[in-house]
Amino acid sequence: MDIFFLINQVSAIVISAFCLFLGFWVYFTNTKSRINQFFLWLSVFLFLWIAVCYLGNISTDAVVALFLGKLAYGTVAIFFIPFYFFSIYFLKEQKRFKYLGIFVCASSLSLFLLSIFTDLMVKNMEFTEAGAIPVLGDGKFAYFAIILFLALFIGTRFFVRYFKFPNIEKLKIQYFLIGVSIWISMNLVFNVILPVYQKIPEYWQFGNYSAIFFLGFTAYAIIKRDLFGIKIVLTQTLVGIIAILLLVDVVASETLFEYIWKGILFALFVFLGWLLIRSVLKEIKYREKIKEAYEREVGYRKKIKEAYEIEKKAHKELQRLNEAKTQFIMATQHHLRTPLTSMIGYLDLIFGGIYGKVPQKLGETLKKFEVSTSRLIKVVNELLDISQFQLGKKIVILKDGIDIEPILREIMEELEAEAKTKKIYLELVKPKKALPLTKADPEKLKVAITNIIDNGVKYTSKGGVTISLKAQMIGAKAKLQIIIKDTGMGIAKEELKTLFSRTFERGEKAKQVYTTGRGIGLYITYQIIKAHNGKIWAESEGRNKGTSFYIELPVD
Repeated sequence: MDIFFLINQVSAIVISAFCLFLGFWVYFTNTKSRINQFFLWLSVFLFLWIAVCYLGNISTDAVVALFLGKLAYGTVAIFFIPFYFFSIYFLKEQKRFKYLGIFVCASSLSLFLLSIFTDLMVKNMEFTEAGAIPVLGDGKFAYFAIILFLALFIGTRFFVRYFKFPNIEKLKIQYFLIGVSIWISMNLVFNVILPVYQKIPEYWQFGNYSAIFFLGFTAYAIIKRDLFGIKIVLTQTLVGIIAILLLVDVVASETLFEYIWKGILFALFVFLGWLLIRSVLKEIKYREKIKEAYEREVGYRKKIKEAYEIEKKAHKELQRLNEAKTQFIMATQHHLRTPLTSMIGYLDLIFGGIYGKVPQKLGETLKKFEVSTSRLIKVVNELLDISQFQLGKKIVILKDGIDIEPILREIMEELEAEAKTKKIYLELVKPKKALPLTKADPEKLKVAITNIIDNGVKYTSKGGVTISLKAQMIGAKAKLQIIIKDTGMGIAKEELKTLFSRTFERGEKAKQVYTTGRGIGLYITYQIIKAHNGKIWAESEGRNKGTSFYIELPVD
C-alpha cells in the first residue's frame, strides 16, 4: 500500500504539473489565438481536477474530504465551458451554433453549483484503505448524462468536420480524436462504470490521469499547425525536466553554501534554457516563413500556368465560335436570300406576261406582294450587314473612279413615288462645276445614302427633302460632301450624340410617326461611311425644325 501511495503521489504531482506546463507552453506560442487561450483554461481546470481529487483522496478530515469531493465533480462540470469554446474555434464554427453556447454555459454552471452546494452528486466520503472515496448521490445519473452528452456532441463535431477539412487540417483532428478518445474511454471505465455500476471505486486515478493523453495529443495538434513539428516540444520538455531536477537538488541542500551555489546554477540554467528555447522558436518560425514564401511562389507559378492554359483554351474556343458564327451567317445569307430572290424573279415573269395576261385586281395584289418581298429582302440584307460589321468582316469593297451623281438620281427615282404620295418635294441641287470622282462601293454606298434620304421622306409631312453636292478642301485634302436636308420632325440635341451608335433603337417621336421602323438604318449607314474612310454627322435645331445630314467622302 505504501508503494501504491508513493506512485499515486508522484503521478499526481508530475501529471498535474505537466498539465499546467502544456497549457502555458501552448499559450505562449501564440498568445493572441483563441484556440491557445481556451487550451490554457482546459489545462488549468484539468490541473485543478487532478489536484483536488488527489487531495480529497488523501484527506483524513471528513468535512474537508467531502468539500474536495464535491469540488472535484464541480470542476469537471465547469471544465466543459472552455472545452466547448475551444472546439468551435478549433473547427472554425463560431457562427454555427448560436444558442448552444448559452446551453453549455448554463448547464455547466448549474451542475457546478449543484455539485458544490447540494448532496445530489456527492453525499458522503467513504474512508477505505485506498483513501477517501466519494459516495455518489441521487443526481449522479442526470450529471453523467449531461456530461456524456456534451462530450459526445463535441467529439461528434470533430468527427463530422474531419471529412470536410483539407489533409493538413485532418491530421490535426486525428491527433485530437486520438487523445480525447483515450481520455473519455478511460473516464467511462474508471470513473463511471467501475465505481457506479460495479462498486469498485479504487481505480479512479487511472481515469483522472488519462487527461494527460488528451492534453498531449491536443497540444501537439495545435503546435503542429503553428510550428514545424516536435522539435520545440522536445527542447522545452528537456529544459523543463532538467530545471525540475536542479530545483529538487536545491531544495535537498543541507548547508547554506550548497543552497547558494546550487541556486546560482539553477538560475543560470533557467536563463540559458530560456535562451535556447527562444532560439529554437526563432529558427522554426524563420523556417516556417521560408516554407510559406516557397509555397506562395509555387502557388503563384501554378496559378499563372493555370491562367495561361485557361486563356489558351478560351482563345481556341473563341476562334471556334467565331468560325461557327461566320458559317451561320453565310448559311443564313444563302437560305434567306435565295427564296426571296426567286420570288421577285417569278413576279417579274408574271408582270412580263410570260404566264398570260394578269387580271387587274390580281395585278394590284401581286404589286403589293412585290413591295413586301423587296422590303423583306432589304431587312435581310441589313441584318446580315450588321452581323458582318459586328464580327469585323470586310463587306465594303472600294472601287476607283465612282461618280456619285448617278447613284443619287437612282435613289431619287426609287423614292419619288412615296414623296409625291405625301405631297412633299424631293430635289437634287448640284454645283455648276463637274464633281470629282470618289473611291467607293456603289452598292453599299447606295444603301447608306438611301437610308438617310428615305428617313427624310418618312419623317417629313410638310416641305420636302433637298440633296446638295459640293467639293471642298478640308485642310490639305479634297472632300466630296453630300448634304441631305429635310423640313421634317427634327432631332433633339441630346439624341444627336448617340444617333449612329444605337441599334434597334429609335427616338420616341420617330416611333409615333412611323411605327414599323427597325432602328438599324443609321447604324448601318455609319458603318458603311466609316468603311469608305468617310465621315457622317447630323445637325438639327430641335423638334419640328428639320434635320441636316452631312456625308464626307475622300476624293479619288
